[in-house]
Amino acid sequence: MNGLYYLAEANLYLGIFYLVYCLFLNRNTYYQLSRAYLLFSCIIAFILPLVQLNILKPASPAAQPLQITSFAPVTPLKHAGTARLNLIAALAAAKAIAPSPAPVLQSAHKATKRPFTWQDGLLYGYLIGAGALLFVLLIKLYTLFRLMRREPVVNEDKYRVIYLDGSDVAFSFFNYLFIGADAHGAKTIIRHELVHIQQRHSADIILLELLKIINWFNPFLYMVQNSLKTVHEYIADEQTAAYETDALTYASFLVTNAYGAGGSSITHSFFNYNLLKKRIMMLNQQRSGKLARLKYLVIIPICGALLCTSTLVFSKSYGWLNIGAANGKLAGNHTSKIKRLKVTQNGVTTVTDKLALNQQNEKITYTPATITKADSLALLKNNNIKVEVVEDSIPYKTRDGRPILPVIGVDGYYLMDHFLHHNIKYDATKGEKGGLVVVRFTLDANRHLYNPRIVKSGGAKLDALALNGFSAYRGIVNDDPGKSLKIGVYFFTNDYSIFETDSLSNDPEFAGELIITNYKYPIKVTNKGYEYDENGPGFSATGAKAIIYDQNGEGTWYYSDKCTPADLAMLKDKYGYTFPSAETMIIQINKLRTRLGYIFNVASYLDAPYTTQFYNYILENTEYPKEAQKALEGGVVVLNFNLDNNGMMNNISVAKSAGKGFDEAAVSALRSYKFAIKDIPGEHSIALLFCVGENEYRPAVSDDVKKEGYVGELAVCDLKSPFKDGSIYIPPAPAPKSDQH
Repeated sequence: MNGLYYLAEANLYLGIFYLVYCLFLNRNTYYQLSRAYLLFSCIIAFILPLVQLNILKPASPAAQPLQITSFAPVTPLKHAGTARLNLIAALAAAKAIAPSPAPVLQSAHKATKRPFTWQDGLLYGYLIGAGALLFVLLIKLYTLFRLMRREPVVNEDKYRVIYLDGSDVAFSFFNYLFIGADAHGAKTIIRHELVHIQQRHSADIILLELLKIINWFNPFLYMVQNSLKTVHEYIADEQTAAYETDALTYASFLVTNAYGAGGSSITHSFFNYNLLKKRIMMLNQQRSGKLARLKYLVIIPICGALLCTSTLVFSKSYGWLNIGAANGKLAGNHTSKIKRLKVTQNGVTTVTDKLALNQQNEKITYTPATITKADSLALLKNNNIKVEVVEDSIPYKTRDGRPILPVIGVDGYYLMDHFLHHNIKYDATKGEKGGLVVVRFTLDANRHLYNPRIVKSGGAKLDALALNGFSAYRGIVNDDPGKSLKIGVYFFTNDYSIFETDSLSNDPEFAGELIITNYKYPIKVTNKGYEYDENGPGFSATGAKAIIYDQNGEGTWYYSDKCTPADLAMLKDKYGYTFPSAETMIIQINKLRTRLGYIFNVASYLDAPYTTQFYNYILENTEYPKEAQKALEGGVVVLNFNLDNNGMMNNISVAKSAGKGFDEAAVSALRSYKFAIKDIPGEHSIALLFCVGENEYRPAVSDDVKKEGYVGELAVCDLKSPFKDGSIYIPPAPAPKSDQH
């Protein structure tokens, strides 16, 4: 349907151009300028819808600073989005993702018959009309060509004359001049038709005929063609009359021969009774003044106004030329700098989009746009917080400026994505680059997809892989029945240039993207062998959610805030899955750009009193041992500690050692924590896991340490997450207390 939307917009613009012509230019005697205006209108009306002025566009969420709340990747979606989405445009959009409406997703359904929709009727009606006009044009051309071959031709200097016996007809078509042997005033007629030939007026008419085939539904186009043919006659009359004694003599000749036979509608007929009155009036029309030529400049503000309309009014995917990008050039640069806040407190530095603090029982929020030098000085003096406004670069962008991270990730239409990744087998040959294929499909009343088809080709091989994958899917898609969706499928080998394409997010039917690699993509598997995908606890107010896939590929959703204790026990015992209390997302971008980056979700499992402030503090203040970091080594340290009646930690000791500097790092982090914990006073223990990002190593905690008083496991990584919560909340520090050990 995008093609019809484009034609509708283009024809609207053409109608506006023609109305301006009728109001301001129709009576001018600068016929060549009138001809140029009409032809230019026919061309520019079909170019303007393809052009966008980025400078006029409001800031798009996809171009905003990357930020997350639960350290898990998504892409901007219409509803739930596509699953395992590998191009991550705006991680902050995670907050807006709605939970799937159906907790159990069926994966095996009978194929449904494709219904006939009104969109299909509209398309078929358009094609019938276009086909009819094409057939009529071919008949007209065939008639002329048959006449050229059947009748004798006289070759003149730069044109050919065909004399038709027993006829008084007179018309021209390109460099062919047809004239009847019985026509009166042949010399004048030939001089008139030679003007049409020399100025190639037939090319104008053929252009309009082709436009009529494509835009047969637009009445303005027929009016434009009639006006253009009229202007052609004015031009020919003006130049022919110059050879006569005076304009009155030529006008008398036109009247005398008003009833001669005409030719085909695609030719220029000398005898045209319908135009006779207009032609005679214009011959005697007073010539327009020189200033009248300035009227034709009206086309400049019209083009500007319509370009603004094209950018601001119409939501489209066919606007392929973006002018005036944020950097002042055509979109295409692959780095973008945005302003963010660099916050340093107690030696810990964080880069974020906004900073929120409690000051005198009031929450104050600072952003890069609102914070002043006075604010920065006050924060440093009163809160010992250093705040700087810095520029942060986004290293990867699509041509139209959408930030991307070429990594494997998960979210959205989980079941369909799960199916596609298991059933599209991409074996790239040596030297094969990969590419992008865009698949469009429609959902029937039962939310099954039908009529999948390629709307953007990546080549025969990739098209077949994508189309076969979607065609084989018989499950449901979590979106509205009757809706048409487009999904971009990137086939990746080792060439990042496949991502250097315009994003699809401007398309109203865009539903997301996924990446198919020529090597095995990473999957999450529980300790009992079940595949799963999850959204961490920070995604929404509803907490964490997970989908567990059984052996048949069917998926069941579970929500942490809705599960009963029995449900949680079943998840652990049957599937080997436990909801994490918190997660940190580590992104590893391949330095050689020969592999996709990967996401390592470093999950922690802590009791409620330890999941927020304590977790965030220990995460930021645990110093990973440098030697172990260089050697890519990790380990588990179990610490015992005591909580006094005020909730303060003391008597911290090592219950299980990992060596290599891990013990010292764990003890130092806990001893530096000076805030009260609302837990039962007494003896407790906690496991600190030191994880390795490069090989996705997360050490396991043995069951023998999980005794009474055990509060859970907190995982830190040798690599820091590049993302922070978009709103850092720093609580007011309590009065210092003595350090007890």
